[in-house]
Amino acid sequence: MSTGSQGDEGPRYYPSGPSTGQYPQYPQNPYPQGTSPAGAPQGDQHPAGQYTGGQYAYSPYAQAPTPSADEPRRARRPATMAGALVLLVLSALPFLVFGVLGLFVPISQDMFPPELGLDAMLTQYNVSFDQFLQAVRLLLALVAVLALVYIGLAVAAFAGKAWGRVAVTVLTVLFCGFLLLNLGGGASSLIILAPVVLAVAGVVLMFVRPSAAWFAGLR
Repeated sequence: MSTGSQGDEGPRYYPSGPSTGQYPQYPQNPYPQGTSPAGAPQGDQHPAGQYTGGQYAYSPYAQAPTPSADEPRRARRPATMAGALVLLVLSALPFLVFGVLGLFVPISQDMFPPELGLDAMLTQYNVSFDQFLQAVRLLLALVAVLALVYIGLAVAAFAGKAWGRVAVTVLTVLFCGFLLLNLGGGASSLIILAPVVLAVAGVVLMFVRPSAAWFAGLR
């Protein structure tokens, strides 16, 4: 048995004896798990489910993020906007149908009533009936295009576009003003007034309180 040593820093020899089959026990960590002495770094102590150096620590108790209660939500479209769209489309539909039919339906000079004085007018302006018919078809095509544009702007306003509401309002004012200034007497005036009433009612529905609040919430 050797217990020699060479000074304080020399090798030490421990007594030899029969093997007990056990290994010597080393000192354990004197600090409880998750703690450290004052001023010592804590190591990789991260709450479960938080970001840890390029990856997320998994935890079965981590909860999925929920939307904040203060997050703005898209307001529901009011029924007044649906009513406005229906009225505006109905007001433009007769002009669209009339304009499209006028482009394809054959038109003859006999279809115009004599009291209209078409022959005298053509003679006065030295215009043939074919030239007059071409001008009429061009005007009907313009009416159909304007009706399509009007319906498109009504759909844009229904989708929540503020510029669509402004544009359809301006066109309604111009359209109604033109018809009212050229309004004649008789039963034909009632037919012309029907689209005017529908268009005005549709525009009013776009500016009532539910519709105005809906547009304000979209900003």
